[in-house]
Amino acid sequence: MVTEKNQEEEFIIPTRYKTQIGSYLSWPVGAMELTKALLGVPQIRVLELRFSEHYPKYPKGKWPASFRVIEAQYTYHRTQYAPFAGWNDVHWYFDVFPVPRNMRAEIRVALQKHGFRTVAEWLLGHAAFSGRESSLRYTGHWNSETKELSFGSHEYVLPEVSAVKQRNRK
Repeated sequence: MVTEKNQEEEFIIPTRYKTQIGSYLSWPVGAMELTKALLGVPQIRVLELRFSEHYPKYPKGKWPASFRVIEAQYTYHRTQYAPFAGWNDVHWYFDVFPVPRNMRAEIRVALQKHGFRTVAEWLLGHAAFSGRESSLRYTGHWNSETKELSFGSHEYVLPEVSAVKQRNRK
């Protein structure tokens, strides 16, 4: 018999896609570790994981001092136009970006020490946005000079529109 606890232990955030990366790069975290770190957030069952390459790509040895490592993202855009019909779906994503192989260990330690907790807190604070037209991003950057992980957000949120407000306009 499968219990609810067993189902949670077996659950792993589904990977939507994973880009091929060069041999000088490495993923700082995997799906299983990320799932364990985020199990307490309400969005866990709707999160999709993407292992994405940086664009533009950084050539070997030419990395900037600061670069993206992880990003939590929520998007929902309501539209009635055929080419953008897929935008009518609510999406919670989690992007993992490759890092130089020689920096992977220190970046992973920083994620484990405070990065995952910081992202989980952001997800908890934004859980009520599901179904609301918005674009939210919470990005973790690694600074290779200071050896620090820092986070910043970019939020484009439209005001809520309720049926009551729309009726009052008529």
